[in-house]
Amino acid sequence: VIAKRSANANPLFESASETMTVLFTLSKIPDRRRMKPVMIPLPHPLFDDKSEICFISKDPQKTYKELLLQKHPVPGLKKVIGVTKLRKNYNTLEAKRALADAFDLFLCDSSVLEMMPKILGTIFYQKKLKAPLPVRLRGGGDPTEKIQQAINGTPLRVPQGPSIGVKVGRCSMSEEQLVANASAVIAGVAKHVGKWNPVQSISIQATDAPALPVWRRPATPGDAIDLKKHASETASSAASDTGASAASETGTSALQSMPSDAGETLSTRDTASELETGSEIGETGSELDSEAGDGEDAKATRKEDMPLLRGLKKKGKRKAAEAAPLAAKKAKAKAAQ
Repeated sequence: VIAKRSANANPLFESASETMTVLFTLSKIPDRRRMKPVMIPLPHPLFDDKSEICFISKDPQKTYKELLLQKHPVPGLKKVIGVTKLRKNYNTLEAKRALADAFDLFLCDSSVLEMMPKILGTIFYQKKLKAPLPVRLRGGGDPTEKIQQAINGTPLRVPQGPSIGVKVGRCSMSEEQLVANASAVIAGVAKHVGKWNPVQSISIQATDAPALPVWRRPATPGDAIDLKKHASETASSAASDTGASAASETGTSALQSMPSDAGETLSTRDTASELETGSEIGETGSELDSEAGDGEDAKATRKEDMPLLRGLKKKGKRKAAEAAPLAAKKAKAKAAQ
């Protein structure tokens, strides 16, 4: 790594710059983060036959070691580590840091991809930025093509925020190579992400260097929208659609002193409308009472004629009739004594 940085002689990116990354700003935050990346093929890959690659496999390690190193060897693939050995031998920060520095690229079986963040931790995913790329291995077949696709491509990972960074090359590459890789990456991002989340701006950045803007989406014609005004107008229109009477009842106390365009307050308007509405309700109620016979001119009903009292009287008479024979028998028995 030190040799690669010292060999860079581009004065624009300084000697500490190593890789080039294209940054995309999205229109909205993605719904959820996707663990599995999308591989975008590059015309000029970041890794070649001289790069040292490590493959993390599922258990048993011996089976995949024979498959990848003996039966179907891939140029640049130097080491195969099983998940169990990875947990056992690289469980400290120093061991993980040494492992990350020992290889240029890490690949893993797609079936163990979800385990990698917990096993490798922040050393691989945040500090070294060498998260393993998944490769799908099927039933002991020839995995050379799948591994070559991962080596010759660059990963597109959908993050939790509205910004995406995709590596396009190294600063030691020529300008034509970087432009070709950047064009392929922009087309790939527009294909996989731009359909459901349009890109707002594109920038390019080197390692430990500021981002340089490349493209920005033109602003929408017209004046900028005042979000507060838009929210208030939306709320008022929604209230008018659901019924202005309900809104006026709930908001009368807060809007009593607000002047209207005619110079009168809302309280006077509400009072007048309430009086008019009350008179109409009174007239309607009197008409209904007169039709039902319950008006003031109707005769008052006596308590004795109410259905409930009449029912109670009948029930009392029935109980008295049933109790009369028993009382007569008790009286005869008492007289006989």
